Amino acid sequence: MTEIYRFHRRGDQEVADDKCYLIESDAGTVLTIIEVHGNAEFVVGYCRKAVADRWGVYCYDLFRRVSDIGLTRSWAKEYPDGMHLFRGVRFHLAREEGWMKRMQ
Repeated sequence: MTEIYRFHRRGDQEVADDKCYLIESDAGTVLTIIEVHGNAEFVVGYCRKAVADRWGVYCYDLFRRVSDIGLTRSWAKEYPDGMHLFRGVRFHLAREEGWMKRMQ
């Protein structure tokens, strides 16, 4: 995975007041949303597009991985309303996998 954007926190001083950024993935790739706590990294979810400004990041086409109890099958669960993030996150570009195409 390749990091393509880092949002430090709400009120990020590295982003000018009048700027916003569109972060999109190409066909066959997705954006992995990663939150860091100390030495641990957590995948918050995946999206195909996000818009970032100084005060937050809004994620479109957001989904997460869901698996059956035996961990033998996985699929994507979509969040139709998206998500607005105010805490620090990183976006990594990752190849789309088979389970990401199976929406429920």
